Amino acid sequence: MKCAMMFLVLTLVVLMAEPGEGSFWDHIGHALNAAKKVHGMLSGEELEALKAQEAQEAMKAQEAMEQRAFQQENEFA
Repeated sequence: MKCAMMFLVLTLVVLMAEPGEGSFWDHIGHALNAAKKVHGMLSGEELEALKAQEAQEAMKAQEAMEQRAFQQENEFA
């Protein structure tokens, strides 16, 4: 009897839930992303990607400074 009542209660809970509230797969996705990040940190891939991104940003900043210096030289000439 207790099992039947538990089954009915859980069935009602599932049927009353809104479709958007099913966050089970969201949790699974977050767990997989976290596992990928941890693996990347342990293997050094994350660090290498971060260093490459910082180098690219530094190169863009350097190019922007050179462009501004070139424009200022042309304005004074």
